[in-house]
Amino acid sequence: MRKHLLSSRMALFALAVLLMAAGVVSKLVYLQVFHCREYRAEAQEQAEGRIKIELPRPQFLDRNGVVLAGSVEKPSLCVMKPQEIENVNALADRVSRMSGEPSRSILSRLSSRKTFTWLARKLPAEMTEEAEHIASSFEGVSLVREWGRYYPKGRLASNLIGTVGIDGGLSGLEDNWNRQLSQGEREYIIFRVGKKTKLYPIESLGSLVEEPPAIVLTIDEAIQYEVEKKLDEAFETYKPVSAAAIVMSVPDGEILAMGVRPNFDPNRPGDSRPRDWRNIAVLDSYEPGSTFKLITVAAALETGAITPYDQILVGDGSLTIGDHTIHDDHPPHKSFYSVEEVITFSSNVGAARIGMMIPRQAFYDFMTEKFGFGRPTKLRMKGESSGYISRPKSWSALSAPSISFGQEVRVSPLQLAVAYGTVASEGVRVTPKIIRGVPSPPPEKVLSESNARALIRMLTNVVDEGTGKSARIPLVEVAGKTGTAQKLGLKLEAGRRGRIAYFVGFAPAEDPRIVTLVMVDDPVGQVYGGAVSAPIFADITSFALKRLNIRFRPYVPEDLAMLSRENR
Repeated sequence: MRKHLLSSRMALFALAVLLMAAGVVSKLVYLQVFHCREYRAEAQEQAEGRIKIELPRPQFLDRNGVVLAGSVEKPSLCVMKPQEIENVNALADRVSRMSGEPSRSILSRLSSRKTFTWLARKLPAEMTEEAEHIASSFEGVSLVREWGRYYPKGRLASNLIGTVGIDGGLSGLEDNWNRQLSQGEREYIIFRVGKKTKLYPIESLGSLVEEPPAIVLTIDEAIQYEVEKKLDEAFETYKPVSAAAIVMSVPDGEILAMGVRPNFDPNRPGDSRPRDWRNIAVLDSYEPGSTFKLITVAAALETGAITPYDQILVGDGSLTIGDHTIHDDHPPHKSFYSVEEVITFSSNVGAARIGMMIPRQAFYDFMTEKFGFGRPTKLRMKGESSGYISRPKSWSALSAPSISFGQEVRVSPLQLAVAYGTVASEGVRVTPKIIRGVPSPPPEKVLSESNARALIRMLTNVVDEGTGKSARIPLVEVAGKTGTAQKLGLKLEAGRRGRIAYFVGFAPAEDPRIVTLVMVDDPVGQVYGGAVSAPIFADITSFALKRLNIRFRPYVPEDLAMLSRENR
């Protein structure tokens, strides 16, 4: 009997629990299914505001996996109800000192709005503690963590990679690929709980933010560092207006380094002038000076205007056309130069005479169609310079000879590096790349192999015997060309003429693997490309060859070999 009574009580208790559970479940169903929209709307009405926060962008990695740009959480400060802030002036001053924004701008926002207002957004991560202190010191101020960009290498490759602002990319690759890099936004509603801010996703997206796939660039961080170190040394020595250097592998066209001066800190872009953000190696164009003589000789060889063995009259180093006289920078040591000697000793007169032998339209077509001058490269960078070459119908009697040694034409440093890369690849067009693993287009021959090899021999002789001796690298055969472009029409102090000093070349000459260009704009003191840019080329290229473990046949120029024999 007692056992039966106990069983009945347990059954009644279980039934009571079951009825209570059913009631709770039915209430939840009632609230969350039949009235979910009503209560969700009510909750959002009670929220202090809503904001959109950008999701993290993909990392930029160098070719070996070194992080060049990443996304981190950054502190932002906001106010839910500006009219409730007691000491607005003190708050504006504190935020101004931290963010760099004028306090009057912050005060203007606070006085003109009555709802959610940003005080400062995406501050540097190292300011998190200071931002937290402001939020705790001023009633009504909240700290929100947003995703922002961080550049662990600081200024390294800053003009190439660029930087990001509140609304996306501001410069460089960050701006160029802004649409592809943006991972969208997540919208949150904000609740104020005591002195803390709570963010809740409006949609049920979950709280986990997945890391987007990284973008692997062709840049080698170590070579990039060497390039920038040498540019810093050039700035210290020659005090130029600007400088640029490019290192590119051939024949694949991968850009291993692209350095620019002036540069900037992408973590704090507001500390620099926007013009210092420019990647002048791609976005700007310049007269190429004597580096363009290689293009002239290539065009003359390809059109049959000359052969590599022709003799060119240079006379006393002057050539008068109309009322204008072209001069060589250094008097020639004989009246006739071979085509190779025109390049070796950088004769303006010799190049001008060769240029005048080429039919105008054929010369123009070769420069534009074969070597791509006058149009952007296929790197497809936003704002990339096309350079400038006028059409033959507008040429004067002086145009062809002037273009032949790099006047009346403008090219970007990248265009010039690509042209020399095409010669180094024995006449196969080089397509520059900045993303690792992008397939190359089908090979396109723009020079015959025999003419390309003849040009390589000429460039090797420039370094062995001519104006480029300072570009020599011990035991490596180097090919390249000096250039010194005069900046016409520019008035400088003490009658000084502005110049752009170039050296562009490749190594090892017998099997070219690395193309390097160095441009120094308006150096003070030394002005010639052979004195200013050639030694920088040698240092950068030597480092790149070692870094990439490129093997070569040991080589000693004839004059050094003779000197070595004499000293035995």
